[in-house]
Amino acid sequence: MERAMQAQHVPENQYVEFATYKFEEEAQFWWQGARRLLQQGDVAVSWDAFRVEFYKKYFSNSVRAAKKLELLQLKQGSMTVAEYTSKFEELCRFLMVCQGAPESYEEWKCIKYEGGLRSEILTAVGPMEVRIFSELVNKSRVVEEYLRKVVVEKNDCGEFYKNSQDRDLAPRGQDRDFAPRSQNFKSSGNAPQYSQDCNDYRKGDYHKGHGKGKQAGTNQENLRCPRCERYHSKMSCMAGVGLCYHCELPGHVSRHCPNRKDQDASRS
Repeated sequence: MERAMQAQHVPENQYVEFATYKFEEEAQFWWQGARRLLQQGDVAVSWDAFRVEFYKKYFSNSVRAAKKLELLQLKQGSMTVAEYTSKFEELCRFLMVCQGAPESYEEWKCIKYEGGLRSEILTAVGPMEVRIFSELVNKSRVVEEYLRKVVVEKNDCGEFYKNSQDRDLAPRGQDRDFAPRSQNFKSSGNAPQYSQDCNDYRKGDYHKGHGKGKQAGTNQENLRCPRCERYHSKMSCMAGVGLCYHCELPGHVSRHCPNRKDQDASRS
């Protein structure tokens, strides 16, 4: 109503008559009673006095206090910057500090607006210390748009690597397949080495100087393994090297040797 009267250049002393002329039904009946209480003689009711009585009736202090509290607790949350700005400005006019001159509350609005932004947006615009409300809103929207683009690009890259059949395109350290190591690699890379004595024994050099032929073969002391100190007919000692006593391959023990089972089956 005030904007309409200002646009039509209505004199200020006629504001009340112009505004109440638009009242209908219950509001019209209320004004008839309120006018007799406000008007003193022939003096017209001032616009300020009318506003006070009107807000007492249709916009009580309790409702205004609830709106002020809603503004103080307002957070962006899941709203976009545009939605948050619209809600903020709607509630701002219910706070007394926002009803004075623009220069008196511009800085307060900026500080309060920043406090309600999401952390990722506040981190970008907060250090700028923008104290012009329109400029602060614009920078917040720009930051929001950049963050949205970053999220979209990350999601697109994730789907690409997830759906790609070429595993070589994946970054290093992510879902890369390696060929299994061969038995030779395991035995040569991880198996402990024989001692010099056991190597000599395995080659038959241990028996040098201890007799040859049948005499050396019949000597039980010469058959004692210097590594495990046991008697065994094999020329190589398998103790502690992780090899099968039967086939001399790694990965199993002699009682579970698959070669032994194949031989037993063929014999049967």
